[in-house]
Amino acid sequence: MTEIDRRTFLTVGGVGLTALLAGSPGAAYGATTTRAVVGGTAAAAGGAAPVPASGGTPPGPYTFGWAADDLLAFDPAQTPWARHLRCLIPRATRIAPFAATQAHPDLDPAVQLSTLTIDDAGSIYEGHNQPIGLEPQVYTQRFWPYIDIWGTWHGQVKGSAPIEMIDGKRAPGRPYGVIDIPNPGWTEAAHKNGALSIGGWFWPRPVAFDAFLVQNGDGSFPVADKMIEIRKYFGFDGLFINQEGSVSAAQIATFKDFLRYLKRTDPDFYLQGYDSADFDKGFVTYENRLSANNLRWLGTADAPMYDSIFMNYWWQATTGGADRDLSKSAASAVAAGHDPRKVGFAGVEHQKGGFRPEEDFGSVAGPGKPAPTSVALFVDSQIWLNGSWNGTTSTVEGRSTYRDLEQRFWSGPTGNPVSSGRLEPRTPPYRTDTLNYRQWDGIAHWIAERSPYGELPIATDFNVGVGSSFFLDGAKVRETGWDNMGCADRALTWQFWTEEGLAVTLDESVSFGSGHSLALHGGGVIHLFKTDLTTQKAMAVDIRAQGLQAIEVGITWQDAPSGIDWHALSKSDASTWDTWTGEVDVLGRRIARISLRTAGDGHLGRVSLRAAGKPLKPALPTAFQVADAGDAGNGRRHLSFGWDLQSDALGYDVLQIGDSGTTWLGRVHRDVFFAEAVDPAAGRQFQLVAFGADLHRSAPVKATLSV
Repeated sequence: MTEIDRRTFLTVGGVGLTALLAGSPGAAYGATTTRAVVGGTAAAAGGAAPVPASGGTPPGPYTFGWAADDLLAFDPAQTPWARHLRCLIPRATRIAPFAATQAHPDLDPAVQLSTLTIDDAGSIYEGHNQPIGLEPQVYTQRFWPYIDIWGTWHGQVKGSAPIEMIDGKRAPGRPYGVIDIPNPGWTEAAHKNGALSIGGWFWPRPVAFDAFLVQNGDGSFPVADKMIEIRKYFGFDGLFINQEGSVSAAQIATFKDFLRYLKRTDPDFYLQGYDSADFDKGFVTYENRLSANNLRWLGTADAPMYDSIFMNYWWQATTGGADRDLSKSAASAVAAGHDPRKVGFAGVEHQKGGFRPEEDFGSVAGPGKPAPTSVALFVDSQIWLNGSWNGTTSTVEGRSTYRDLEQRFWSGPTGNPVSSGRLEPRTPPYRTDTLNYRQWDGIAHWIAERSPYGELPIATDFNVGVGSSFFLDGAKVRETGWDNMGCADRALTWQFWTEEGLAVTLDESVSFGSGHSLALHGGGVIHLFKTDLTTQKAMAVDIRAQGLQAIEVGITWQDAPSGIDWHALSKSDASTWDTWTGEVDVLGRRIARISLRTAGDGHLGRVSLRAAGKPLKPALPTAFQVADAGDAGNGRRHLSFGWDLQSDALGYDVLQIGDSGTTWLGRVHRDVFFAEAVDPAAGRQFQLVAFGADLHRSAPVKATLSV
């Protein structure tokens, strides 16, 4: 591959930490200096479709690119917004595979999936990434059960040199970093679902490569030490190293020592390398397969380097290909003492190919056909990004269209993972007719679903981390758009595995406790959660729904997986959302799957499952504060909030209280929050409410804006 014409190669990178924002931090939990919003948000407010990448630096917290000088200068106490960019959620443990409750019982769960995603697809912000914003049109990920390693893929301008992108064009000479840490919200979502979250290393950049390779006399590498410090502070898991710039033989030798030192010092620092750099001499080359040569990048058992290799796409090209059935790659890995499905990821290029990439992993993988290696998706988010560029995802209807396409990408052309697999044969030329999902298998046809549901409670309001409004307890408490991947609920295991004619869609027109609900039509079965859990008590079931005539909860027991044990729920009528409750005697038996059977058309707003007994209601939060964080124009103010973390809380909602009612400002899992463009005239009283793992909420604590 010699072309470097896609956004990915132009703009991968990291940030400088020397001066993220002009000025100094404000309150302990925020920063007072803000920047004007230029572009998309204002346009969206006026009804025009927001233009991706049309904005400049966000007014609040943002991630950025890092070069060596920025890494060495990192001090969280001196870095504005640092506390806002942390993921404090540990990575969930996934349950062991259980073939009987897989959508395809004959899929091999050892085949893994890695992705590189443009996680700001649709956002007006590009050079600096905004983790929490006011954009209902941005892309979020809801198919985490198929992802083992998630990686960010886009460049970011150094934090020490913010540049406003007035017209969306990338100005020549913009100082990108080499290293790009993941959006913390995406790391939070990945960790909730048990996936790794990795940032990006992109070379070449117009900075000195030797600056990263400085070595102390004791053998340590200062930049590597800082990379470890930053990884641990911000809570992500590693890096994808895209070494596509030629360096000297001496530099590549030192770089290998750098990697060995990094892995020796922090064995949990996951490194996935691209099949792009010659091991001995440092020039750019692509083998397009695993080989005895490039497998040396994995190092040895006592001196590891990379954990895995992303194989370049030409393993299977229209004309030839280095390893069309991946058998050579698998054989080379085994000969070198490695599991090929742990260390080898065959690249599939979706940025240009969409549903019809040139590479066909389905020719070597599928039910009853274990793949020789694992698979890596390059820019699975491009379909959504294209929809945002043409303005389609700026409307509710357009987002529904692209959510449907997203579902077919992951679950297969029917949208139901149990019937995944192409509906018609693939025909060249590829990378054309890129929305033709009928020639696409769906990821669910290659990858067995994974699950973090190893214990109770399990609860979801079908929050996918973005919305055009927000609801709490069935009441609308926000009328405008928002985005925050980090506040999304853990994903449903299947979207949507249904039976008996039930049709299910994600609906943003109404919700019980987020920005979405599930619209159900026709009645039937929906399988929700793959589990491996038990309780010595009964399991309490609490469901909120509209319009449904009957709901039963179905338990697939691990010791009797061929059937479903159905339990009718009792209904309590309400003005808008009905409450359906019941208990299931578990008494130590292990539950392998949880399903629902419904009758009638309606909406599903919440599913909450916990051990019977006292709800998990958190204590009253403490030390809640609000501070002014700058002028947002038109009489609005940016605000920063802070409080003490508490061990019994899963997360926190920040609310504005005024004469006209309550407005939801946002939800986080940390102890700080920045609220963009708040109208003080709507109320200077604010509330913080904590919620537990079963979604029960604490009493509110109040704070008043004094400015």
